[in-house]
Amino acid sequence: MNYFRQLVIAVLHPGDGSGSTLDRTNGIAVFLFAILPGLSPNFNGFILLGSMLSGIYLLATARFPLNLSKSDRAVAICMTIYPLVMIASIFINPPYSEVADWIFRLLPFFSIWLILPRMRQSPDGRLVPLFILGAGIGMIVTFIISLLQIMFLMERAEAGTSNAALLGIIGLLFGGVALLNVQSPKSVEQRIAILGYAAGLGCVLLSGTRSAWLAIPVHLVIFLWYFRKHSFHLSLRSLAITGSLLFAGLIALGSGQIIHRIEALQENMAALERSEGEITSLSARVALYKGALSAISKDPLTGYGPQNRMASVLAELPDSMRPYLTFSHVHNGFLTAGIDAGVVGIAALSLLLLTPVIAAWKKEPGPGRDLSIALALLLTSSYVVTGSVGIMFNQKALDPIFAYMVALICLDRGSTGFAPVVRS
Repeated sequence: MNYFRQLVIAVLHPGDGSGSTLDRTNGIAVFLFAILPGLSPNFNGFILLGSMLSGIYLLATARFPLNLSKSDRAVAICMTIYPLVMIASIFINPPYSEVADWIFRLLPFFSIWLILPRMRQSPDGRLVPLFILGAGIGMIVTFIISLLQIMFLMERAEAGTSNAALLGIIGLLFGGVALLNVQSPKSVEQRIAILGYAAGLGCVLLSGTRSAWLAIPVHLVIFLWYFRKHSFHLSLRSLAITGSLLFAGLIALGSGQIIHRIEALQENMAALERSEGEITSLSARVALYKGALSAISKDPLTGYGPQNRMASVLAELPDSMRPYLTFSHVHNGFLTAGIDAGVVGIAALSLLLLTPVIAAWKKEPGPGRDLSIALALLLTSSYVVTGSVGIMFNQKALDPIFAYMVALICLDRGSTGFAPVVRS
């Protein structure tokens, strides 16, 4: 309990001479942003919107300068291209009844211009460790809620997200972020890192999100690269024993869900082979992919606009299937972008997904650069792997998370070393 009292002090009253109001609110916002995704992801959008509005006010009143480096501006421009392309596609393709709604949904991708200068009012090395620690704490609480749902209420865990697939992506990403805190010299933070990662994997398994399962090996490769370059304060023997016990526990807890989802996939594949017109999760995806590819081939340059997305896809499919395909996207982020804005949309989406890596790669060499690259690879791989067969963007939880994490990746210099949140 003493550690958590110190943690509250570190968040609310940093003792390194940086205790300005802006720094304090930055710390609170970043810490909450990391804790909340699995509990109530809508609040992530509120935090981002509040940070944007305060950024506009503070920049307009000259409370601080824009303070974007050359590399920051390059990242911000790359990130801004995607929403601009989508807005152009909205105006190129009528009707215009939903213009305001779609532009509002795209606002998170403009946020880096406003929230990064505000974040820079905190000292280097303060906010990123807070985010990593918060991710671990948030995952532990989210896993407990998910486990209770599976035990008493639901077939697939959702925690506070109202969407099992969304919980799987959040568990994958934020559990991975949490594990980076193994490098902390504080034993409590090390335990939170390991438990947070295990909890994140638990959420992935209990949610039954098969696309997120596919990304776990990719994350393991990222961890292998990062931890080989940076020592951590746990013995390999202790880590191996702890990891083995947690892994065995997760498999035991999630075995029912794993078997159920594998059996469901086998049944879907068997139904697909029978070609009897039965609509399953797999056959629906195949139909959506075929309809999307057909629609894109007819208008590859400008697309149809996001407001016409599903209408243009369904127009390519048999009348008998349309009533069963009540989706808002085609379960592939790249095809969705192609429907919305043609090949230009796919190119803009690909550039957007690379912005975290660009932001990290352009830093000066040092421990801060390596940590940023690890965060960037975790972020990009999570969205690419899961978004290739499920949801990616145009989602009120995932869009703010991506934008906020890109700003955090830009934040520290490459030479900034990692420091624990509680330093006493």
